[in-house]
Amino acid sequence: MRYRQTLPIGERHLVGRLESFGDIVIGFSLSQLALQLEIPKTPADVFAHPLKYAVFFGAFAIVATFWLRFHRIMSTGFAPRRLDMLLLFAFLSFVALVPFSLITYTRLVGPGSLAREAMALYLGDFIGIAAFSWVLSIRGLRRAWSVLDDRERRDAWRPVLGGFFIVPVLLLTLAAVPGAGSYAFVLLLLLVPLVRVGLRLVPRPWAFVLGPQPPRRLGTLEAAAES
Repeated sequence: MRYRQTLPIGERHLVGRLESFGDIVIGFSLSQLALQLEIPKTPADVFAHPLKYAVFFGAFAIVATFWLRFHRIMSTGFAPRRLDMLLLFAFLSFVALVPFSLITYTRLVGPGSLAREAMALYLGDFIGIAAFSWVLSIRGLRRAWSVLDDRERRDAWRPVLGGFFIVPVLLLTLAAVPGAGSYAFVLLLLLVPLVRVGLRLVPRPWAFVLGPQPPRRLGTLEAAAES
């Protein structure tokens, strides 16, 4: 939120409206997940299909993670420029598609071309989310670099570095779908260890990625307080 205070009041208001809009989109996605649970016709049907509950809670956790990612994007260095707004709307559109792609995948999973198509849809959705959020993170971090403290820079850098591993692994998995079908999902198991290793390799990467560390510039509120 530190960078937002440096924006003109009109842009600050627009960023707040965009943040509210994103909350609505993500909330709508969560409600769509609940609508996928059919009303049981008999008492025996309540727990007859436990996989549906597992899918629901798993998908809820995934969308909630995307909400946290959205909040990080908006609070680090987002500015309502035309390109940033297009990237943000694209990111939110893929988040809104998560319930559909996930339910489609779980219902059509199995041998045959349908499983491959459903898997491609599922992975394509995640690639869109990862790619657009990654670009937004890079743009926001570069924009807000001078007003973030050391801890905020480190926290904002993690998703940027993670994107260097997440996006290629997802693309590799999608490319393997035509030949491996649903078994391509196994490649996603590499995602977590690769990201963890990458985050440990470069603990302080800004010296050669984002340039020398600039002097910290006071935000609008801090400058007023100093004066």
